[in-house]
Amino acid sequence: MNKKDIAALTKLFGELYTVRSEADLENVIENGIKCFGDKDISELKVQMYRLGGKMLTVDAENRDALKARRIAVLTDSERSEMEKVEEIIDGNLLKYYFQPIVSAIDGEIFSYEALMRSAADPSITPFHILKYAGLNDRLDDIEKATFMNVLTIIEREKEILGEKAIFINSIPNVSISGADAEKISELLRRNSDSAVVELTESAEADEAQLSIMKDRYRSMNIKIAVDDYGTGYSNVHNLLRYTPNFVKIDRSLLSEINSDQRKRHFVRDIIEFCHENNILALAEGVETALELRTVILMGVDLIQGYYTARPAPDLIASIPLEIKQEIKRYQQQRQDGMSTHVYKVEGSERVMLDKVKKQGYKCIRIHSSEERGDIAIVGSSALNTNIHIEIDDGFKGRVTLESAHLSSIKKSPCIKIGENCEVEISVFDDCFLRNGGIYVPESSELMFTGIGSIVIDVHDSVFYGIGGPLDKGHGKLSFCANVEFIIEAYGQQGTCIGSGLGGEINIQQGIFNIKMNGNNGVAIGAVTGSVDLDIRNCGLQVISTCLKGAIIGSRDSDAKIMLHGCSFKGVSSGNETVCLGSVNGNADVTIDNSNFVTDTRSDDLAVLGSLNKDSNVKLHNIAMIIDAVGQKAYVIGGAKGETSFHCYNVDVKITLSSVFDSITSAEGDDLKIGAGRYFVEINGEKRDLTPNI
Repeated sequence: MNKKDIAALTKLFGELYTVRSEADLENVIENGIKCFGDKDISELKVQMYRLGGKMLTVDAENRDALKARRIAVLTDSERSEMEKVEEIIDGNLLKYYFQPIVSAIDGEIFSYEALMRSAADPSITPFHILKYAGLNDRLDDIEKATFMNVLTIIEREKEILGEKAIFINSIPNVSISGADAEKISELLRRNSDSAVVELTESAEADEAQLSIMKDRYRSMNIKIAVDDYGTGYSNVHNLLRYTPNFVKIDRSLLSEINSDQRKRHFVRDIIEFCHENNILALAEGVETALELRTVILMGVDLIQGYYTARPAPDLIASIPLEIKQEIKRYQQQRQDGMSTHVYKVEGSERVMLDKVKKQGYKCIRIHSSEERGDIAIVGSSALNTNIHIEIDDGFKGRVTLESAHLSSIKKSPCIKIGENCEVEISVFDDCFLRNGGIYVPESSELMFTGIGSIVIDVHDSVFYGIGGPLDKGHGKLSFCANVEFIIEAYGQQGTCIGSGLGGEINIQQGIFNIKMNGNNGVAIGAVTGSVDLDIRNCGLQVISTCLKGAIIGSRDSDAKIMLHGCSFKGVSSGNETVCLGSVNGNADVTIDNSNFVTDTRSDDLAVLGSLNKDSNVKLHNIAMIIDAVGQKAYVIGGAKGETSFHCYNVDVKITLSSVFDSITSAEGDDLKIGAGRYFVEINGEKRDLTPNI
């Protein structure tokens, strides 16, 4: 058992002999055992009920009789141990080991904690000393001995201590009175710079006790530390009641904190609360290098634990040099992050944007680790930030954006994914990326999940929303969620979803609202590279005013496009424009089981297919409304390449204004018109489109 368990057990023993009824007994035991958390104390619980049941037969006001009754239920072995504790207390056979408390900045010793040990032979553990002292109504003697002994050591070791202090353990609900209290008070006054009273959080003082205790220590300029914070009776209310100078974060919250998101989130809140209230946060029980690094990067002020230094019978002058250097190295990493405004996270963590913004960070850097990452970036609808995200090479895991409003630095993406990553971005609520999009290098993969919306607002001469820049390709992009993507891009040239050289794009679900303005651009696809796009079960609404480009496809290379089960609405205008297909490459376009509406204005125009090369267009089971206006405009294919056009079971309304007298240049075996309803009007005249298959 640790110190908090000892204190909780001591308090429980003390309360057992105050019970006056079976209901009292049950309340005392059931409330008392809560302090032990998840520990298996079933055997202890049985013993408590047995002991309490025997006490019910005794007058609760007869203290001597109750004490005798408590002792009567002990075994012979326990009686022997209790007698040994009596000898220890009577003979003051106590000694103290001192564990250094070190600075999280440079590893220098800040203070020590005095830890009670038995000087008797054979030795008795601190747990048993406190247990039997509680049974025998002698906790006040332990309290008195601890203060007297440690304060005497402080006076004796003044030269060694220098400006350092010793933390003295105290149980808040145990009081000392009379001449002993006066003597201890005098010693405290003389050594107020060298003593800190450490109150265990597992034993709660009532308001009257607390008020007296605080006034007493405050009058002597004695600093107070709250021990074992985060367990037992500890909560923010008690922290405000004690108004301490130090908070010792319990070992249970720090064990393997490097790999536990919930612990990091809780401890980060404790540290922030401490700093906002001028309290020093002390990480107690640090036992590994990973725990040490984690708490330093989180901003803890002081460190205590076996990893930095074990308790020793003498006051050591320094911890090992290699540990000091390690602390300095981790602190430098923290300072580097602060000076470069980089907030570093790894493993699994929930990052609150309001806190990161408040601390002045501009970048959240997500580190890769052996375990799969699970990072949540949490904001609110009213919180705009100038924070962007960088994901290190090799990261594999999920990044959740929850009401996250991010903004990039100039000419940089809001979210930059490193090489060889497998990233899932899960979108919840309304998220915003301003002045930059999401960069996905060719060696990485990005998949979208969640339910919400994400607005990407890009204003730059060369732009991209999700994918990569003009001179590069992009990694695999998968859209597999009921997420609304709202992308607005303004500049000279670029893509909204895709890149210059292209890459795999797999759209299986979602709603896409895209606005694009520039000289050269592609809403979904590639500018100079070829594309093979499979787009299914989604809603697409695109407005493009690029002078040269395509809504979906490629500007300069081949494009293969499948549109299945979709609702598409496109509005575009320019000089050389394609709705679905390619401007300068071959195009293979298939649309089935979809609704397709477009209003296109361009000097040279091919709504579906290739403007300047070969086109192969198939339409099956669709409803289509096309309004096309251009000098050299075709609906299917262009004027320069060969065109093949097959359609059947369609409901089509086409209005075309052009120098050409047909919706397509396809003819003969390359023009196959199946059953359906066709309304075609060219230059104000209705034309027949007669089925031929």
